[in-house]
Amino acid sequence: MQHIYVCRHGFRLSWETQLWTPPTGIPRDPPLSKHGVDQAHELAQFLKDDLGITSPEQAKQQGIAILSSPLYRCVQTATPVAEALDLPILIEPGLAEWYLPVRRGLHPAPATPSLLQKHFPRVSTDPAAWEPLLTPPRVGESMRAIHHRCARFAPLLSETLRARGYSRAIVFTHAATAIALCRALAGDVRLGDEVLSEGATEPGQAEQLGLWKDEERLPVAAATCSVSKFASEGDEWQRLWDGRTDFLERGEERRWDFSFVEEIAEDGIDDETGQEISATKSDQYKDLPTAAPHESKQHQQGTKSVEVNGKL
Repeated sequence: MQHIYVCRHGFRLSWETQLWTPPTGIPRDPPLSKHGVDQAHELAQFLKDDLGITSPEQAKQQGIAILSSPLYRCVQTATPVAEALDLPILIEPGLAEWYLPVRRGLHPAPATPSLLQKHFPRVSTDPAAWEPLLTPPRVGESMRAIHHRCARFAPLLSETLRARGYSRAIVFTHAATAIALCRALAGDVRLGDEVLSEGATEPGQAEQLGLWKDEERLPVAAATCSVSKFASEGDEWQRLWDGRTDFLERGEERRWDFSFVEEIAEDGIDDETGQEISATKSDQYKDLPTAAPHESKQHQQGTKSVEVNGKL
């Protein structure tokens, strides 16, 4: 393995309007907005140029893997890259969204590769091509637990990619997962670290929340369609880029970090209706310039009047 690119999905339609329905039929699974689709195409061109790919044959010869969270917006963001490189999209639940611990119900089960392939033909449904490495619990995760998930996931990802003969990987995920994964790859959090066990409980027991001190961890930039690049150095990874967005026409937008969220239990999905009991609280954006520093005035006015639902 030479490089791993960690990408966040593009701008979500649910940030622009409340009038949307999930294409998968799964709650909290919005598509990209038109602007988000434009961002995804800009990201695809940037990655293709950085990889030095001039033909689909070259992409296959170089052993490039494209992995995505099973949520619609991530697969939609990955699609222009997959089309540009003529490669399949491998669905990996370990890259899925971060949800706070539930107090009622469960968080949504993610879409299967078979369902996603109906929307995105590039999605692979071949179990021989990729087997899921890790699946997040539907009861949600604390801030500690999402970092523990990624501390488990990062070495599994590296080992599996190497074993399958890949030299480069492009992964598409969400803000919180991207931050935690970048920290795991950079060695800021590792399995066995005391910080990943503080407050941990036995399965079925409620975890004490509010113990995580994110300000003590490695800063990671996570705006829409941002990309961080890591280079392999033996068994370690060196971060070369931190959430680059300079290739996007509108630059950095919707930057998110864990300080935007109060770590409290939230409602999941009602078992009988399959609908949200209440909107998730993990998708909070501070009313600060850092939340979306390069958005146009018109777009800022539009988002201020909309109650944000859904997830990161």
